[in-house]
Amino acid sequence: MNTKKFVLFLYGETTLHAGTGVGLGAVDLPIQRERHTGYPMIQASSVKGALRNAVELYFSEDDKVRNIFGGASGENEGEFAGALSPSDARILLFPVRALQGVFVWVTSPAVLARFKQEAAAPSADMPKVPQNGEKVWASDNGMLLGNQIMLEEYTYSAEFNDLAKQWAAYLAEEALPEGMDAYWRERLQTHLAILPDDAFRDFVRYSTEIVTRIHVDDVKKTVKKGQLFTQELLPADSLLYSVVRVTDSRGSDMKVDGVVASLQEAIGERVQVGADETVGRGRMWLRWMEVKA
Repeated sequence: MNTKKFVLFLYGETTLHAGTGVGLGAVDLPIQRERHTGYPMIQASSVKGALRNAVELYFSEDDKVRNIFGGASGENEGEFAGALSPSDARILLFPVRALQGVFVWVTSPAVLARFKQEAAAPSADMPKVPQNGEKVWASDNGMLLGNQIMLEEYTYSAEFNDLAKQWAAYLAEEALPEGMDAYWRERLQTHLAILPDDAFRDFVRYSTEIVTRIHVDDVKKTVKKGQLFTQELLPADSLLYSVVRVTDSRGSDMKVDGVVASLQEAIGERVQVGADETVGRGRMWLRWMEVKA
């Protein structure tokens, strides 16, 4: 059976709430996170569900949807697995408020190393994994205040580094959606900071957006009992990636190229992910990058 591998980049056009359903801490509705790192993520089932919903809205033929995503669960004969297998969507770039340049995208050596390991084929032309120790590496001197950079209320020792510039150029070219304005591609090349792993972990844990939601009684115009709650959001301009494997359809003679073509035709440049679609959450730009061994 033929197989193709893609990296699906998801860029947040708006804030995103891919929730866990319940919170045990101060936030009532936290976002999904990796257990061992605390990094934000979108579970594979949520990624696949978002893609399937987009395909179902586009194609009126149930058979075409089944050929891509498989038969429904149950005890009927003739059921088969889908041709699409996405991984969890993991964080690659996270936007952080900065004194110089309004905001910058941050990442870390561990994040880039994992991305390179998961996404790259042996021949992939990716920059090396940075080893910046306790110093922040910047892709452009314009982000710096002398030999420092200020992110949120924290100041770090920083310097321009050519490897950070290489990663910024690579991600601007390969990861940002093709339909985005060229401004954002140019901006990424001059606004990328590679943080130490511990600093990156702290920003993705404590610099997400927390909003308070209410439900007002239509008559009394006061908050309904039990309807005041807090919700965590992944900020707009976050960049995540999912490794997607596509095979020939198991339920028809549709080959892998036909599956990919149908999928990309149906989904287009954007997809809705997570909760609160009616209040503008979860609109994601997409970019497919085929990985050739």
